Amino acid sequence: MANSIVETQITWAAASSKTVSANTIQWSDAYPCDVTDFTGNIQINADNAGTPASGDTCDVYVAFTTGDILGDSGDDFDTDEHAQFLGRLDTYASNTPGEDPARRSFEVELSGKKAFKVGVICAQASTRNIVVRARLTSHRLA
Repeated sequence: MANSIVETQITWAAASSKTVSANTIQWSDAYPCDVTDFTGNIQINADNAGTPASGDTCDVYVAFTTGDILGDSGDDFDTDEHAQFLGRLDTYASNTPGEDPARRSFEVELSGKKAFKVGVICAQASTRNIVVRARLTSHRLA
């Protein structure tokens, strides 16, 4: 059976990036999984709008849905505090690791999922904005 790699930009309110300016989780638009997707990589890019300082981090989460568990005719995604933690990007160059911009890929399991959202929270965003971008590369059965 043939396979293919499919690349897709993750969006926030239909935009290709999100300027995080508050220390609250920011969720992307929902990305519908294709029934033939079985694994994927989400690459995150975090870029300080100014000069990074200690504590300028970006925590990355993914919230999945398998459909309407509550029976209210809408997709029910994992809740904020129970979404899957993917990792942390540190944009302060004196830390190890630490660089601006910071970019990392995280593997995610897509089989059996209906859709997902990417969540980011930046600890110092109220002082120094961080611009975040995300891209999914999925491995798909053809």
